[in-house]
Amino acid sequence: MQRPLAWLVGATFLHFTSFYYLFATLPFYVLDLGGSTFQVGLIIGVFSVSSLAARPLFGAWMDRTGRRPFLLVGAAIYAVASLGYLVIRTVTGLLLWRVVHAMGLATFSTAAASLAGDLAPPQRRGTTMGFYGLAQAGALSVGPAAGGAIHHALGYRGLFVCTALTALSALVCATRIPEGPLAEKARRGSAGRAKGVLVLWPVIPPAALQFSASIAYGALISFIAVVARDRGLDVVGTYFALLAASSLGVRLVAGRAYDAWGPPAVLAPALLLLATGMGLLANAAHAGLFVGTAILAGTGIGATQTALLARVVERSPSEGRGRAVAVFTSCWELGVGGGTMVMGRLAEGLGFSGMFAAAAVMPLVGLAALLFLHKGRLEKS
Repeated sequence: MQRPLAWLVGATFLHFTSFYYLFATLPFYVLDLGGSTFQVGLIIGVFSVSSLAARPLFGAWMDRTGRRPFLLVGAAIYAVASLGYLVIRTVTGLLLWRVVHAMGLATFSTAAASLAGDLAPPQRRGTTMGFYGLAQAGALSVGPAAGGAIHHALGYRGLFVCTALTALSALVCATRIPEGPLAEKARRGSAGRAKGVLVLWPVIPPAALQFSASIAYGALISFIAVVARDRGLDVVGTYFALLAASSLGVRLVAGRAYDAWGPPAVLAPALLLLATGMGLLANAAHAGLFVGTAILAGTGIGATQTALLARVVERSPSEGRGRAVAVFTSCWELGVGGGTMVMGRLAEGLGFSGMFAAAAVMPLVGLAALLFLHKGRLEKS
């Protein structure tokens, strides 16, 4: 692995670890403040929706000026914003502060994924993006469980301080990443930027497929802790560990399969696995079956994300890659954030079984679209 890519993977791992600290704990913090199940979904979802709204602006901006400054600014915002939770004591205040916190995620993650794409050799895009994907999947493997342990030992104040310190560590790693000629290449890309619609159009199919998968993923990570508690299952730590391990383990395999056989060979089984996992989760009352769905869902989401991000990198020129990645990740955020809010409302009306059954339909919609497009835009050139 190239040294800049190694530093990038390290910075991304730490950044997303701080992000995942709050996933297993923030829903309970909202409930402790007097919030409802719908407000849990709203507060988690507004983070993703706010990040979504900012990404296109940041993507276009970094195409003009380079990736590294946005990487550093995003890490700094995330670290400082994490400390704001120390003084927030209302659901409304938390909702507003999540918008501020989201700016750090939008800036950092868009810059990081774009920079990973810049570093990927054309013949090894899938493998390189698989390596990069290890950072976020690895963060998921330790972040939620570590967040829960920190909260148990130090309370919410200790949790928020540790979130800030971990984000600060990501900033330190990011300072070691040189941009060099990549920034100059981006500044010379004015001709490509003038054709923004042409740059973005090829990204729409993979972004739409990512949207269908991210709705299921958002429902899963946002509500799994509450569902496990309601079903009397003390398996949240195990669930997140298996979800992360399966997502982590499949990424290099998926990346190499992408390089060898193209997107459909990876995406079709991945979307089917994700849908199966969500469908089984709708009525899983036994601990073994419940945690088993984590393996199916994690494998599906890990392979899907690796293949689709590699496809976006492959179809976007370097001078427009920031915007292309921003569109792709915006669809991810839209699915996670908007989907979480909708799924929270469905859970109130249909229960969690109905919510997960509805979420299982979305990857199947993506699979149907993939089969329809197999001979068209998603066929590997």
